[in-house]
Amino acid sequence: MEDRPCFETQIGNTTIKIRSALPFMTAEEQAQWFQDNDSLPEVRMMKRAWIRALHHIEKEKSDSA
Repeated sequence: MEDRPCFETQIGNTTIKIRSALPFMTAEEQAQWFQDNDSLPEVRMMKRAWIRALHHIEKEKSDSA
């Protein structure tokens, strides 16, 4: 097995292991990684989900005000 960083989290009964350095990168390194890999479908899906989440949060804030 490779000696790479492994990000591990537990959601319910499911253990998720991510063999990627991304969770361990600085904010600047992550931003550069997303910019460099913008053409990957996984990156595009994550960005769309992120935008939807931010939109939902702002909508909830404006509805409660």
